[in-house]
Amino acid sequence: MLVVAVWVLQRHPGEDWWATSLLTYGPQVQWIAPPALALIVTLAARRGFLSLLNLAALAMALFFIAGFQLNAPISAPEDAQTLRVATWNVYGRTRDVEMVESRLRSWEPDVVCLQESALRTFDGLLPEYESAHVADLRTYVRGTITNVETPTIGLHAPRRMLVVEAETAAGPVTIINVHIPRALEFDGTPRELELLAQYMQEGVAIRDNKFDHILDLLPEAGPAILAGDMNTPPASRFWRRTSEHLTDAFDAAGRGFGHTFIWRRHLSLLRIDYIWTGGGIRPLHCWIEPARPSDHRPVIADLQMP
Repeated sequence: MLVVAVWVLQRHPGEDWWATSLLTYGPQVQWIAPPALALIVTLAARRGFLSLLNLAALAMALFFIAGFQLNAPISAPEDAQTLRVATWNVYGRTRDVEMVESRLRSWEPDVVCLQESALRTFDGLLPEYESAHVADLRTYVRGTITNVETPTIGLHAPRRMLVVEAETAAGPVTIINVHIPRALEFDGTPRELELLAQYMQEGVAIRDNKFDHILDLLPEAGPAILAGDMNTPPASRFWRRTSEHLTDAFDAAGRGFGHTFIWRRHLSLLRIDYIWTGGGIRPLHCWIEPARPSDHRPVIADLQMP
């Protein structure tokens, strides 16, 4: 019953109430523990029917709440045009730019979207790629950038979005690089109840505003990629809204939990960084790399172009 209650509350009222927003934006793997422990107890007691119920609850917690994926990589046809895309919040690690560059090159990406890369030390990164940047966003393309736009997304706490139109060896593509904030008035998650409620409400308002504008600005036709740090887990209504228009590459072609945010440098607990595809692009394989030297793990995807 606990697992079902959590799943229902994440959707109704979900982000409409700050307390249930905590269920949505908090770590989801914790909900695996209660049915797993209950299953062990009922198996030890040889209670067959209860064991089956707990097994069903465990499966629901694992796949529908914690978001565990079992997708196998898809083989593209021999004549298919493919594109490898990487997105990474590098956490402004300007002292470790050489490591960032080394790791990026090891993946051999065709497109790179970076967040928190505002400082000038990133200017010389990947010099053989064409690049564009605004604020803390940088996009690198192995190909030709034909157009760059930097629209403001959101009226509440406005931020820039980096929209790049490019010609690649796999064909033309529009690449949208975004970084959506959690909240702007707080330095970290507050512990006082009143401030916590304000923090959650402000974060939901920011996301509402930003996702409305992002979805409005999606190209009407043609291959498109939306990538970046969205500070939004798959349990959220914003993930569900975006999935009505685009395909989450990890959801379609990833394996495991796909957690991208590292809590206190040790625990990988949340999936908040994404590569979304549209306009006929098909995810073939999506995986998560180690975080160092950032507190975010990079997301890499092989995509089949239309």
